[in-house]
Amino acid sequence: MSECDQMTEMATSFWLRLSLCGNLAITILSFPILLSALHYINSQQLFHHNTRIQIKVHIFALLVHSTGRFGLHTFDLINYFTNTGCDALPNFYRCLIVRGLYNFGMALAAMCSTSLVIERSFALFYNSTYEMCGRGFGLLLGLLQLFLAFAFLFKLYFDASFTPVPNVTLYYCQTLASGHGSVWTINAPLYVVMVGQCVCRLIFWYLAVQTRRKRNTQKLQSLSTRYTLEQGIRSIKALNMFINANCFVFFFLSFIGTTLHFNALNMRRPTYFALVEVIHFLPTYGIMLSVYTYYSLKHLDTKQKTSLTKSIQVDPSYYLIEFQKQIS
Repeated sequence: MSECDQMTEMATSFWLRLSLCGNLAITILSFPILLSALHYINSQQLFHHNTRIQIKVHIFALLVHSTGRFGLHTFDLINYFTNTGCDALPNFYRCLIVRGLYNFGMALAAMCSTSLVIERSFALFYNSTYEMCGRGFGLLLGLLQLFLAFAFLFKLYFDASFTPVPNVTLYYCQTLASGHGSVWTINAPLYVVMVGQCVCRLIFWYLAVQTRRKRNTQKLQSLSTRYTLEQGIRSIKALNMFINANCFVFFFLSFIGTTLHFNALNMRRPTYFALVEVIHFLPTYGIMLSVYTYYSLKHLDTKQKTSLTKSIQVDPSYYLIEFQKQIS
């Protein structure tokens, strides 16, 4: 089959068009939801301001990924519906830019668990002073996410070509495929992310256990320490699903992505690329996570107000008796 015939097969593939149309619709829907989530997290006082910075970087990463994805699928669909044969071959530099945004957003979003685990670890081990910790530490962790994302992309693009390669036909906007490196150049960073997500989840579970234990075992604590520990427990409860989802999504993406990559030769090219776009469901993940986080925080906020109302209604002499017990 000639190159032009293969490109015609790509451009007229029902499953590839369906995959691109479905993902484009979800991507468009994700923009207002992610922007609303960014505004909501910024105004939410349940989290320490450094925790909020890490979540905002994560949402920003999802927005960057969605921007790249919007450009990628829009250009491809216009191309497929208006051209056939060799006229439908994608432009290399256009693919390099939009796929670069796509991959950068994905890489940055994958690093949020690491910074959150570090931030919550400091909150636990420096609980007596962490309440007064400035935003500089949070910004430093945000920069750590950027550094890790660029390190991931450096390895991913290490053997990739940044100019069209002679005698290599680009049938789809996946410029990494035109590189000359080993298959492990692409897959090794994904395995590192997969292992890193599992490690972060285990550490986060350990932090949750230790935070509850420290709150229950230390009786004579300063007001600042008690506040930090209580805030830590509320944050961990609210972030638990966030970390679980982040771990699952990027573990799944890395595992299935590498499995598809190793089996690409056994599949028809349009089917392979249709599946590649389906498994990279970050806009769907962003929508579901934003909605879940909103309702979870609303629930925790309601419980906190109910608890405060009950505390106000308690006889003041009760607190005097408890205070005397503490100092005796």
